[in-house]
Amino acid sequence: MKSKFPVLCGSILICELFIVYFAVLTAYGLEVKSAGSLSLTQLLLGASVIAVLAIVSVVLLPRRIGQKRPGVVLGWLVQILLLASGFIIGSMFFVAAIFIAMWAVTVYWSARIDREVAERA
Repeated sequence: MKSKFPVLCGSILICELFIVYFAVLTAYGLEVKSAGSLSLTQLLLGASVIAVLAIVSVVLLPRRIGQKRPGVVLGWLVQILLLASGFIIGSMFFVAAIFIAMWAVTVYWSARIDREVAERA
């Protein structure tokens, strides 16, 4: 049986990809100064690390009910990195808090839905 993790959790991670790159454009446009001036290359490198990790975690989300894969743990790592990006752009702390809450809810509901479907089967 198919798991709900790829649909629910994957949608949160894909939305974060857009947010990360919009944050890069904002940081570059505002010329944010944090521990020295960051170049566009450094901003894009940091955003690309988060983006690649998000894509890898989407690929590694459980596909079948009961399957154990590292996608959820990597997704939590993406949330931590998104929160850490708040040190470059202060408003990212707020954005990260929203995404962390959404991630926690989708992980909880995905697991709960999978568990209930497995009990019915």
